[in-house]
Amino acid sequence: MKNIIILLSILFITDVSTCLGIDGTICNPGSEITYHANGQLKACSLKDNFAINGVTCKQYGVIHLYDNEALQSCDTADIFRYGDISCNQHRQISFYPSGKLDSCDLSRSLKIDDKACVEFKAISLFEDGKLKSCSSPQ
Repeated sequence: MKNIIILLSILFITDVSTCLGIDGTICNPGSEITYHANGQLKACSLKDNFAINGVTCKQYGVIHLYDNEALQSCDTADIFRYGDISCNQHRQISFYPSGKLDSCDLSRSLKIDDKACVEFKAISLFEDGKLKSCSSPQ
């Protein structure tokens, strides 16, 4: 009986921890905090660096989340790699609701879909990963 109670307690604790979502505790106190209609955090200024979906969002930068808690956009604290694409730190990065990269500023030059894209300029992708736009070398 004691083992069953312990097991049920562990399951309950595990279940509760998976239900806890991203909330206003990640936000800078006193900053504007907005929520989606479903009660999920929508946007705020971060009080600390915050890691989500492999991206470390920069302290004091504004983070935007979709209503399913997926990252929509933020300013990165570090370089973020997405396949062959290397997104620059301290620049805005954005994602589709599916979690696929939408846009960022490149930290290094890249050739994608037979087009040369220059470093420190924006790259934008379609949700299927095909190139939408980027800046070419002069």
